[in-house]
Amino acid sequence: MVWVWRACLGLLIAAYAGWLVWPLVQPLTAGGGVADALPAVTEEAGRLGGFLPSLWLASAALYLIAAVLTAARVGAAPGAYFLAFGAEVIQRALLQATPGATISDTPARIAAALQPLVPAIEPGPASLAALFAVGLLVVMTGTWRGQKGHALTRHWTQPPVYA
Repeated sequence: MVWVWRACLGLLIAAYAGWLVWPLVQPLTAGGGVADALPAVTEEAGRLGGFLPSLWLASAALYLIAAVLTAARVGAAPGAYFLAFGAEVIQRALLQATPGATISDTPARIAAALQPLVPAIEPGPASLAALFAVGLLVVMTGTWRGQKGHALTRHWTQPPVYA
């Protein structure tokens, strides 16, 4: 049963990674080529320096790696996920100090996506809390050495040892 949780978490993380890079994928789905998608990133890298867009792409790639590792039950999944989470936190902190980002401005895109659903909530901290909660679920469905191959969710479905 835990494999269903891992597969759903993997799909959820992969969907978020896809949403992060949607400004790059959108010209490709509209019938354009790679040459249509890259000028926006290179223009932003020229304006802001290469660090912020690189951090944005690295966090999306790490989220995608974490999704595959989570679904495949690899023990490194929490590490990859929290590396991506840390990269996104750093990116958001840099975005507050560097106005003018367009393509890699994840908080503005999150605010635009959540505004029709819940207009009274501050989307920045709420989205980070949701990402952290997903990371805790990745940790709970994972296995480590010394656990004998059982996930932490085993304790939700079986009685404790001392019972």
